[in-house]
Amino acid sequence: MTINRWLLVALLLVAAVVGAGGMMASFAINHATSTDAFCTGCHTMALQYNDPFFQNSAHRSNKEGVRPSCGDCHIPTTNWFIETYVHVTSGIRDVYVETTHDFSDPKAWEARRAALEEEARAQIRAWDSVTCRSCHDAGAIKPSSDAGRQSHALLAQGGVTCVDCHINLVHPPVAANASPTAAPK
Repeated sequence: MTINRWLLVALLLVAAVVGAGGMMASFAINHATSTDAFCTGCHTMALQYNDPFFQNSAHRSNKEGVRPSCGDCHIPTTNWFIETYVHVTSGIRDVYVETTHDFSDPKAWEARRAALEEEARAQIRAWDSVTCRSCHDAGAIKPSSDAGRQSHALLAQGGVTCVDCHINLVHPPVAANASPTAAPK
């Protein structure tokens, strides 16, 4: 081999090692930033986490002992790129909003929460509830009501998704007078 080929092989090996190291680091960072402890590091998310509605929800208090983390519901993990993108963009936005706004006023926080609820529902809908489906097998769910069975039949056909029917299961309903349009983005 000539020197140019050895240089190319060496560069490819270095790139592979750096790329693999970067991937391993991003997996570790994605995991660490999906925990309840990390998410509740912000005052406003601690309010959400400590809310009695949340603590008594079926996702936090159930006989199976299953307790999904914030990231299990709010970060899709089926694709490394999307997971990393959602972590980075959400993190930057959340840090910006937390540092530029004062949510100690309950009305300001409720307006922000209304915007977050709309945003989270739209995002989960756009992901076709992939975060719900990572724990729940829609085909194995057998609703007891006719309406539930009809809805789950539509779910199997596509066009509707979990959050179209299942709302306010984990977080409390937003106050009727909260205006998401007045909330910071």
